[in-house]
Amino acid sequence: MNNKIGWLVNDQLTAIPNTRTFWHDLLEWFPNLQDKCNGYTNYSMLAQNIESINERPDYIIRNGSYFRSLNIDVPTFCLIQDTMDNPMQTDVINSSTCVVFASKQTYNLYKDRINPQNVRVIEQSSDFSFFKPIPERHPDVLPNSIIFIGDSSIEKKGFHRVLKLIETMTDFNFCLVMKDNTGINAIPANCRDRVRIFNKVDTNTVKLLINSSVCGICTSGNEEGHFAGIEIGACDIPMVARPMGCYLDRKEDKTWGLIAEDEDFPETIRYVVNNRELFSPRKYYSKEYTLERCREKWTDLINEFVK
Repeated sequence: MNNKIGWLVNDQLTAIPNTRTFWHDLLEWFPNLQDKCNGYTNYSMLAQNIESINERPDYIIRNGSYFRSLNIDVPTFCLIQDTMDNPMQTDVINSSTCVVFASKQTYNLYKDRINPQNVRVIEQSSDFSFFKPIPERHPDVLPNSIIFIGDSSIEKKGFHRVLKLIETMTDFNFCLVMKDNTGINAIPANCRDRVRIFNKVDTNTVKLLINSSVCGICTSGNEEGHFAGIEIGACDIPMVARPMGCYLDRKEDKTWGLIAEDEDFPETIRYVVNNRELFSPRKYYSKEYTLERCREKWTDLINEFVK
């Protein structure tokens, strides 16, 4: 498929400058895959703009959410990273050549209400040559810090649970890596001295912040894959996660960290931190969640449908 021309269709490659996303990885893996984001194109205009291009590619890889089906008769692969329940997304899924779900749990949420001919689960991965243990530490991260990577949404990322942990776990500090503009005023006044917030930071800073922490947390209420957990694990930092998303597929092998219900979170975090030698998250994730393995799966998929 080296000579096959593809289009990558999304609103933008990343919303945070100087950060890489999976869309960047696809463009790097497939040199003839063309970025059709044009920097940024609002979802409301995206399908129309793509359809107005005179030439046609050999295949399309598109975001499977947020914008309608494309009236272009070429093999189309839609990637479902964000769960939705509306007729538009269902039509995109059912009209695609193949649907790729970012986790088994995401697929399980859809399997009874969609009817695609071809489905694959290709879990997103991390660059283990970049995300790895390093000796450097960020000067602003407090000792004994728990790291949260996400935003202040309640239903999606469960930020109210983060606030509760900050209030109750007075024996720990917190490093909040926020993808929005959440400031220190969102933290209870009597806890602010134990919290450091980093907003929309670049990938190099994210790696440094992870390596400056002792444990990661996933407090989400509705999570599809939790890509940040793989980055944390690649740095060999263990996780404590709610029983949702990709973590439901990891109940047996607990070397990545532990699953906990809300009421058990504080003691589970303490157990993980105090028994660090029991966990080998980098070894666990390196079996299946490397970029090389993800690239193999996507290459095989495109070769199967694009002749």
